[in-house]
Amino acid sequence: MRIGNVGLFVKDLEGARKFFEENFEATVLAEFNEPENGYYSYIMGFTTGCKLELMTKPEIVDQPKDKNRTGYAHLSMKVDTAEQLFALIDRWKAAGYEILYEPATTGGKEVRAVAFEDNVFEVSY
Repeated sequence: MRIGNVGLFVKDLEGARKFFEENFEATVLAEFNEPENGYYSYIMGFTTGCKLELMTKPEIVDQPKDKNRTGYAHLSMKVDTAEQLFALIDRWKAAGYEILYEPATTGGKEVRAVAFEDNVFEVSY
């Protein structure tokens, strides 16, 4: 058995698609549109073959998210090199995302940040 994909509800579907394309080289593999009920989604693919479904519908509520909440904790991604990681950190800082920790402060090989729609992302190499 294996996970087919992970689903993430978002308010800004196009912004989420762009975020994953620009930061993680994701591509749209499939698109689902149900105009009758306002449900739209993208299945995003990554070079390793894993998939993430970005979804939205009108009644989605974007409540404030505490970093220490139950449920979804973070989405962990991998890059191939330290250079890619540091370029990502620079982009996220320029975008104003909250960097919780990064290699320069921990001596490790990962960054954790509160990024798109206050979701927590962990990226390592």
